[in-house]
Amino acid sequence: MELLRSQLNELYTLIVDTGYFSPTQFDKSATGTEFRLTGTAFYFKIFENSGYANSLIVNFSPGEILYKDASSSIVWKDVKEYFKKWLKYLKREVSSPDKWGRAFDEAQYLIGGTVDQNLHFTHDEYLLISSQIQTIKTSLDRIPLLQEQTIAIKNQLDHLLELTAQLNKFDWQNLLIGTIISIVVQLGVSKDNAVLLYELIKNTFHKIFLK
Repeated sequence: MELLRSQLNELYTLIVDTGYFSPTQFDKSATGTEFRLTGTAFYFKIFENSGYANSLIVNFSPGEILYKDASSSIVWKDVKEYFKKWLKYLKREVSSPDKWGRAFDEAQYLIGGTVDQNLHFTHDEYLLISSQIQTIKTSLDRIPLLQEQTIAIKNQLDHLLELTAQLNKFDWQNLLIGTIISIVVQLGVSKDNAVLLYELIKNTFHKIFLK
């Protein structure tokens, strides 16, 4: 099947009306029955439902709750409604931050030398960590973090200090890395401030790990 020019114009207008996308961001098939957001795997396809007069079916990605979704037998008016919903889902996905990707990237700043999985902290090391954590908490004021970010980091550092008596060095280091990255990602710490925070932590803890 092939869409009429008037139908294509209606879809064009729906894209413009989002105020977010431009029609030039989409690749359109020659028949006008398939649209893809350039540079992604997201699509919207229109099919003729053979055997039923003036009946159509659409499938698309992303859906509301599924990666792929589809309609039942519908008419052109419904196609436009599905197209509007698809644009909404599309905006949701392309504007969402990749928290998993960022967490992986951020971890590279903090992963340092390996430590023995079974070794626990000595009393002297506990005192050293306590001093280092206090140094980090004091130095946080030199990083332009939001107040809620600073408070969250200080609270988690205090909690980590309490756990030195329970966890071995390997688990404690991993928990430290995971905790800091979680704060950075969840509280939206900027890239520049995240780098400053990571460098502060690495430079402070270098005597024990995070080489």
